[in-house]
Amino acid sequence: MARAIALTGDVGAGKSTVAGLLEGMGGVRLDADAIALEQWRRPEVARAAARRWGRRVLDPSGGIVRGAVAGRIFTDRAEYDWACGLMHPLVMAELERRVAELSPDRWAVAEVPLLFEVGRPAWVTAAVFVTAPRALRIARCRERGWGEDELTRREAFYLPSDERMALSDFVLNNEGDLASLRRKAEAIVQDIHQNPYP
Repeated sequence: MARAIALTGDVGAGKSTVAGLLEGMGGVRLDADAIALEQWRRPEVARAAARRWGRRVLDPSGGIVRGAVAGRIFTDRAEYDWACGLMHPLVMAELERRVAELSPDRWAVAEVPLLFEVGRPAWVTAAVFVTAPRALRIARCRERGWGEDELTRREAFYLPSDERMALSDFVLNNEGDLASLRRKAEAIVQDIHQNPYP
């Protein structure tokens, strides 16, 4: 199977920016959130959500209303756990399938925000935790339309950052400019390609 670098990290730390840099270095980019959105569009998944939360989470065509689902998931731990139990196996299986399809001379870079919450899969060669100072993360989240309260609320559903850092093979601090971030990312990729990670 092709090698796969999994990116996880703090909310607003810049995982997507790092993924873009690694893609520019030759990685095949995979996005767990985008795959999750694909899975939510499956009729059987939409029906399961409607049974759980009512038809208010569906649009007139029977598709998921993302904001309504997020409102359910990120306000109640039981609902969050139910949604994770529904989605994570589907998303992780699809990620594994896509990595397995790559030729051995290629490598993947997969953005997986909940990598350790679901359990690090065997197809991950190395895990990279992306972090940044909180003030920077708050500013980046504001660009998405989220305030500090929303950042805090979402982070409450994840494992603590220090635990996830300890489980990662690399920690990448995104506190400088893009050129600095690129140099750090290049060093990590070189290390992964030159050393026998699991």
